[in-house]
Amino acid sequence: MRKILLFFIIFGISLMISSCQNEPIQYSDDQPFVLEMKDETLKILQITDLHLTYGYDYRDQKTLRLIEALSTYDDYDLIVISGDLTMSPSAPRLFKQIISLMEGLKTPWTFIFGNHENDYHSYEDFLSIIPKTDYLYFKVGPMIDQGGVGNFHFTFTKDGTPFYRLYLIDSKAEAPSLEDADFEYDYLSLGQVNWYRDHVEDDQVDSIVFMHIPLIQYNLATDIVGTFGEDRVYSQGMDTGFFDAMVEFGKSKALFVGHDHLNDFYFMLEGIMLAYGRATGYNGYGTLEKGGRHIEISDSGELSTYLISESEVLS
Repeated sequence: MRKILLFFIIFGISLMISSCQNEPIQYSDDQPFVLEMKDETLKILQITDLHLTYGYDYRDQKTLRLIEALSTYDDYDLIVISGDLTMSPSAPRLFKQIISLMEGLKTPWTFIFGNHENDYHSYEDFLSIIPKTDYLYFKVGPMIDQGGVGNFHFTFTKDGTPFYRLYLIDSKAEAPSLEDADFEYDYLSLGQVNWYRDHVEDDQVDSIVFMHIPLIQYNLATDIVGTFGEDRVYSQGMDTGFFDAMVEFGKSKALFVGHDHLNDFYFMLEGIMLAYGRATGYNGYGTLEKGGRHIEISDSGELSTYLISESEVLS
């Protein structure tokens, strides 16, 4: 009872804070972040679906410890949190908590929003409290028609020369009022697809892509590597041509998503890897062992990936 009472007290405070922070979204430039690789091989850690709910409880504390442990599994060039950092009336406070933790790791990191951050709060509530940071690389990105919040990109360099690219795209949230949608979730707008096309057609090197909600093409999964534990793929509501653009230009070799906590598989479709991360947060649903996904690009450009489970990094 005491825990429930405290939860609703925090809920009320969070709503009052929210009402004072609802300033318009400030769109940003469209230039890529440029990061010099640490070594000959590009190494990225994907963590996803943290679902921080209280912050002080056992499950959230274990989630934070797991993130710290996963970050030391290798010397990563970047850590990507692929959505659903929080799911709580206290989301802004928990967002500050995860920022503090990630900055303490002293490893470059980034994030995209999932479909639960704005259950109780607006995107503006999150953006307005991002402090000055040393290791966070995040942009709202340019104004895109129905583009959500956070469409941006990276160029990784080796000895000052472009080596690989990375795209982060906001797949937005639930969309029950969209009569033309095949499923209940929102989907990439044509503006977002065109933004990607405009960039990737000029890329001189290969890339990978991150978003939260899987594309409809995940429903075509065959010959999977990993676990398909959901009753189906809870994909975006409509196919607006993003996968076709990936195939057309042939530059993006893989797409990594979160969202479905019981899925951690990947499969190949028309030469492109479509992959899930491993759910990381203990307050999220699901029985799969929590963990993350290691992604590696060799010096010759070959992509490989595998899962890292909690039992490998937590004693």
